[in-house]
Amino acid sequence: MDDLVGILDLTVGTILVGLAVTGCLLGVTTAQTAWYFANYPHDRRLLKTLVVAVWILDATHLGLYGATMYIYLVDKRSQNFGAEPLPWTANVQLLCNACAIALIQSFYASRIWTLSKRKLLLGVMGTFIAVTWVFSVVLFIKTILTQSVAEYVILVPYDIGMSALAASTDVLLCGALVILLLTSRTGTQGADRLINKLMLYTVNTGVLTSVFGILALMMVALMPYSSLFVLFYYIGCRLYSVSLLSTLNARLGLRIEAERMGARSLPEIEITRVPTHKPSMQAPTPRRPEIVVSVHHLNATATSSSTTTADDSPTVATPQAVFCDDSRCYGVSDMEFSFGYDMIETVSCNDLDIRNAPEL
Repeated sequence: MDDLVGILDLTVGTILVGLAVTGCLLGVTTAQTAWYFANYPHDRRLLKTLVVAVWILDATHLGLYGATMYIYLVDKRSQNFGAEPLPWTANVQLLCNACAIALIQSFYASRIWTLSKRKLLLGVMGTFIAVTWVFSVVLFIKTILTQSVAEYVILVPYDIGMSALAASTDVLLCGALVILLLTSRTGTQGADRLINKLMLYTVNTGVLTSVFGILALMMVALMPYSSLFVLFYYIGCRLYSVSLLSTLNARLGLRIEAERMGARSLPEIEITRVPTHKPSMQAPTPRRPEIVVSVHHLNATATSSSTTTADDSPTVATPQAVFCDDSRCYGVSDMEFSFGYDMIETVSCNDLDIRNAPEL
């Protein structure tokens, strides 16, 4: 019984610290979510759904976390700690975290696939993500079937396997992104400086989740009778969400940084013609309307002391295709910093200066 009391003291103290830290991280995630929807209203619906789903899973986890602490500290169930199973609120937390981690890791895997187009790499990443999620679900089922807290020691191998797989997946995703960015260098000073910043940003965000995953693995291996690994595991799960939203919200800053380094900003676009198609007896095939335009890039070499105005600056016209639908236009960009599909930059119609040609 003395051993159980000691375990209880360590467990409750550790989980209280974890509750405070995860609550603070949920506040950070909430602020990042609000910033995302305020600054990226034209993002794809799938991306918005991912952000909402991750926030809901984080909020649900924190609610279950608080309910578990209420059961033990207020309802006094901790008086018979060793003889009773964990409440369902504690078990469901594991499932929430497993789903959130799988979603976020899948997002990073899709970005790596967009950059590399390597099926083998995608298969390896998908296998790691799927096996990690399966291990988490199996552990969730095992915790439900366990009859008492004292029997949880038999689940230590599952904890070790889940923590090892999660940490390995983090290292794989972070390493793949860094290698792809290294091979994307063009030799241009401005572009390479920006790629270096992207690599540093990727390492910083990936290292946090990897470190906490490794710490959780060490704690469950060295101290299987304590809940120290739960502290690092829960904090690491919340850092996944912070990393995801930081990646999404950094796109605007990276584009501004690119313009400051000398990359072109959005050009002025003038419609020159709209292609027409002959009518056909066959059923029409849905397609995006194509507008062939001339892109005029203003000469940006004038300094503040120069008397040359923007209207007097020479322009260079180059043909370029812009595809427009009901809400957005798509133009080929110099460089994609948000890892978009096929290096295509999504541009709001309000950001483009489109002037009708006289013949239209």
